[in-house]
Amino acid sequence: MYKNSFMKISKKEKSDVSVTGYKKSRRVLMESVVVKIIEKYLEWEKIKQKKGYSDTLRLEYDDDANYYLNKGYSEDEALHADTIVSFWTIYKTLLEREAGWSSYKTPKSLECLLRQIRSKRENDYTVKIIKVNNKLEEFAKVIYTKGNYMLLPKRSMNNERYKRFEDRIDLTLFHSFSGGELSGYFERDELLRKWIIREKLDQLFKNGDVRKENILWLLDNEKKITEMDSSEIYVYINSAIAFIKNRQCRLR
Repeated sequence: MYKNSFMKISKKEKSDVSVTGYKKSRRVLMESVVVKIIEKYLEWEKIKQKKGYSDTLRLEYDDDANYYLNKGYSEDEALHADTIVSFWTIYKTLLEREAGWSSYKTPKSLECLLRQIRSKRENDYTVKIIKVNNKLEEFAKVIYTKGNYMLLPKRSMNNERYKRFEDRIDLTLFHSFSGGELSGYFERDELLRKWIIREKLDQLFKNGDVRKENILWLLDNEKKITEMDSSEIYVYINSAIAFIKNRQCRLR
């Protein structure tokens, strides 16, 4: 089932998750893309807390929906947007695994995380969190780019694929074929193939041949992100970076 690996077949992009030292981390902290992402999460959570969630706010503050709206899509079309590979679940899981830090998408929790990152007093938590941030910096640079956005056939698929697969795109595609857990979003496999090709997801199939057995796996198992160990998560991240960069080159 997992004989096809995206990273083995894709040679255009090679991405290595790297670690830099703590002192260097302090110097580049203000430029950290990871920190900027956390700040944006915090802004969005505060707005939702104050005003409540609405489609209008999502179009303004959610990067994926906002991207398509600015590209000239209608509001309804833009609200079908989804981020293909999610950042938060991966980041949150690695913080727990490698820093012993639990974080949640609430204003209080995100503010606490930012304070810990910016703490001038060296402590185990700050050092470990910054190490995780450094490892994810390359991933963070591509996560909110057009190469990582897609339009879903139905809006409800957004929450459904997260609930079932924590946004793993390879599992999303595998289970969208006939008989799969997401197959109900497509009347038949031919419509699924057309959607995959339209969204430039066919690069996740061997030789671009869109068939279930040809899926190129970002990781050679069916684990959710929260079920992976750290080494598996980093393999998945490197595959995701290569996928996003390759896909971005194909988009106008």
